[in-house]
Amino acid sequence: MKRLFLLRHAKTGFGLSDQTRPLAERGKQEAFWLGQYLNKADLLPEYILCSSAVRAQESLSQLLSGAETDITQSIRDDLYLASGQNMAGLVRTLTSAINSAMIIGHNPGLSLLFQDLVADSANAGTGVNYPTCAVGILDFDINDWSDLKSKSGQVVEFIIPSEKIG
Repeated sequence: MKRLFLLRHAKTGFGLSDQTRPLAERGKQEAFWLGQYLNKADLLPEYILCSSAVRAQESLSQLLSGAETDITQSIRDDLYLASGQNMAGLVRTLTSAINSAMIIGHNPGLSLLFQDLVADSANAGTGVNYPTCAVGILDFDINDWSDLKSKSGQVVEFIIPSEKIG
C-alpha cells in the first residue's frame, strides 16, 4: 500500500516574479493549520517533494512548523509549474522503501494529476477546483511506486483549510 498527498501551495502575495511570490498571511495560517491537522490525524507523509518556487517552500515550512516535526524533503526545480504527467513520472521513481509521499506543487498540473489518479469518477470532481493549500490524499494498492497507474487511487480525504478555519 502506498499513500500520495497532493498539496497545492498556500495563498500567495505579490512578488517581483512568479517564482519569487511569497505566501500571504492567510496562506501562512492555512499551511500551519494543515500541518497541525495532519499531525493530529496521524496523516503525515514520510517524504516530501516540493517545488522550488518561494510560495511552495514557504508552504512546506509552515506545514512542518504546524506539525511540529521535520520530514525528509527534496526541493525540485522540475516541480515548478510541472504537468500532471511529469509529476506522476517523478513519483514513479521513488524508492519502494517510501510508503507515503507528498508533492507540494502548482495548478493546473496538481489538479490534473489528482483527476487522473482517482479511481472513482464520483470523487474525481473533488479536485477540479483545487484551491490553494488544498490537499488530496490517495491510497494505492501497490508495493512499488513504479506501478502507479491512472484511475487506481482511492480518496482517503480531500482537505481544504479555508473551509475548516475560515
